[in-house]
Amino acid sequence: MIDTAADIREAGPLGQSVAHAFRFLSIAACVIAVGWCFSNIHQIPPDSQAVTIRFGSVSRVHGPGLLIAWPRPIATVVILPARDRQMPLPIATFMESQVPGADAAQGFDLSADPRLNSGFLLTGDSAVVHLEAQLFYQIADPVAYMIAAQHVAPALQRLFIASAVTVLGSRDLDSILVARPEIASRADEASRREQLRGDLLNAVNERLSQLARAGAGLGIVVSRVDLVPSIPAGAKAAFDNVLVVAQSAQTQVASARTSAQMLMQEANRQRDRTFTDAAAAANERTSDAKVHTASIAAVAAQAEGMSRGMQISRLYYDRVGSLLKRAARVEAVDRTGAAHLLLPGSLR
Repeated sequence: MIDTAADIREAGPLGQSVAHAFRFLSIAACVIAVGWCFSNIHQIPPDSQAVTIRFGSVSRVHGPGLLIAWPRPIATVVILPARDRQMPLPIATFMESQVPGADAAQGFDLSADPRLNSGFLLTGDSAVVHLEAQLFYQIADPVAYMIAAQHVAPALQRLFIASAVTVLGSRDLDSILVARPEIASRADEASRREQLRGDLLNAVNERLSQLARAGAGLGIVVSRVDLVPSIPAGAKAAFDNVLVVAQSAQTQVASARTSAQMLMQEANRQRDRTFTDAAAAANERTSDAKVHTASIAAVAAQAEGMSRGMQISRLYYDRVGSLLKRAARVEAVDRTGAAHLLLPGSLR
């Protein structure tokens, strides 16, 4: 080996070339070695996390920031989404039955091909509902998620479909969507429709927990479920007709109630008028009766504390006085004889 500059000069041109080549290879090897030592340094973004695998086993889970790990193949760094990051997953099986260009508001028709009816589910009251769904999940166990990364999407879709079949099969149509407007405003039905997403969320998470207890967990948890339920186009037209008829019936009922209210008001006015007239007539008759009985009441008031004989004498004198005032002439008759004779006089 040539170690000194003098030896290189003495070796000749060929020896010098070989010496320079060895020196260049040594420098390159050193640079490559240094680069290899620092090749596994990573900057983890804020919305991500990293799992470090050393000799085939997980050594640690690193959060956002600078990660320094042993170079490959000693250690391998796998970057995953952060725990707080929500990842969407559309349920592709429910989307396969959609006709291109179809409007969900107009409803989807059932097809003769069963493969195109995958988005329709059966409810507890034997109705058919078309369902569009999208899940949002988060990583709960980075190690389990890294192991099952390729199977997360298909497994989660199967779990959601099984949960949707169970949950929708235990509900009627009105607790899934507004089909009949006459009961749409009921508080219990509205709360059940709002609870549908929560029930599906709990059902999917329960199945994920069962997989984790069985040692085949996916390392995820579902955080949100978005649903767009609808009914087939034919059923939608029938429910629209029911809505029109119900609105017409409500209009007629409102008109009948208005007419009944007007009749009731008129009857109340006639009743008040009759009652007022009857009260006035009763007051008038009472006044007339009081006028006619005023003299008797006055006599009765004067007769208080008098004996019966005195009352008869008082009545006699009052009556005789009024009769004598009407006579033209009065003649006395002797009452001592056996016969009583009253000579008539001329009346006015």
